[in-house]
Amino acid sequence: MNRTSLYRWLAAGFTLLACAAAQAQPLTLRIQDYPGIVGTLARVAIEKGYCNDHGLKCTLTTIPAAPLGVQTLMAGGIEVSLPPPEVAIQSVVKGADLKIVSTSFAYNPFMLILGKDLMASADKGYPAVMHDLKSKKIGVTARGAAPEFQIKTMLKDAGMKDDDVTFVAVGSPNTGYPALLNKQVDAVMSFVPFDGFCDVLKTCRIAVMPAKGEGPKTLVALNGGGGLYVMRKDFLIKNPNAGESYLKAMRDAQKFATNPANLDELMQITLKYYRLDMPKGDEILRNSLQRFQSAFTADVKKSAIQAAADYLFETGQIPGAYDVSPMF
Repeated sequence: MNRTSLYRWLAAGFTLLACAAAQAQPLTLRIQDYPGIVGTLARVAIEKGYCNDHGLKCTLTTIPAAPLGVQTLMAGGIEVSLPPPEVAIQSVVKGADLKIVSTSFAYNPFMLILGKDLMASADKGYPAVMHDLKSKKIGVTARGAAPEFQIKTMLKDAGMKDDDVTFVAVGSPNTGYPALLNKQVDAVMSFVPFDGFCDVLKTCRIAVMPAKGEGPKTLVALNGGGGLYVMRKDFLIKNPNAGESYLKAMRDAQKFATNPANLDELMQITLKYYRLDMPKGDEILRNSLQRFQSAFTADVKKSAIQAAADYLFETGQIPGAYDVSPMF
């Protein structure tokens, strides 16, 4: 081999090595995280190395509101956002080209919780319990958010009207619970870990939980797609393996997270990202995490997403009927 041929051979070899090294580099995914436990699967995927196993470098970015998470995704600030189906569908209807790649949890996360003066009413069950809310103040995370629409659906299904109650924005469980405890509101439509407050502190009671099949059929039908991991379509076109790799990592995380034997380790992973800074905070969080453990899932139920779109149309949150097929 002459010197020129040798140089060419070496150059080709270096080129191949460079390409191989570039291909071996993991794809970075910045993922929306929330205070609480709804983002547990991504946390597990990071802490247990499941992202790395599938060629991904996953990091978390705390964004406490779903619409802001989608906005950050569309602006290129993250690669994966975690909206509920309602927010994802509304965003797509408005022009955002989003694709569902996985879920975080299966169940409708919202629940109707009664304060101390109404706790006995929980025994009546749905729909009878709704009539005890007449003229009461109902806390919701924010005016016009999913909890308000869901409680309005419950009222209508029970033969009542929206103006039979007064809605008050109380924020997340961390701020909603003090509002309920101090009787600023009589009941709250909220999400985990609010159930832990009630179970551990005995100062409130869960009255209606669609996740357990309670309440209007339209809300129960939302089970199967409680939280969606979505990516931009253009990102997936440029990175065609990203969605499938992420789904595989979430499936691995699901196997770990839903195993009752892993509750202690799951709690330790949770505490790295979120704590309740209050008496019995860890006990409350563990209580809710254990109850929610079976809900963690990676695979989305398409019928649940279509049910969410139908529900949005029925309640006037989107202007027309929408087929969710393009989101898959």
